[in-house]
Amino acid sequence: MKKSQYNQALIFAGLPISDEEKFRVGEEIKKLGGLTFSVHINKDGWYAQCNQVDGIMAANTNPGPTNAEIEAEIRQAIISAFNIESSESSVESPFKFGYSAEPALN
Repeated sequence: MKKSQYNQALIFAGLPISDEEKFRVGEEIKKLGGLTFSVHINKDGWYAQCNQVDGIMAANTNPGPTNAEIEAEIRQAIISAFNIESSESSVESPFKFGYSAEPALN
């Protein structure tokens, strides 16, 4: 059985989010103890479930997703869940989320 690989990605990743909005979301995420996701991949695609908040999910029908694809979809799910408003600021976020991909069971 293949061992899970743990990855980290920036939540805001250069997106135009104001410092105030980053602070607001960062404080909410701190209260949760961070955000991590379990990624499940099978022949029909993949889905990612947040381990801290059941309602934050991402998915796609690509059965061979790249890390960049998974990260982009998770990022969009976080942006939606926290109702993050964009702005013209492009300061990098110090906050990250983590995820691990479980191998498919055949």
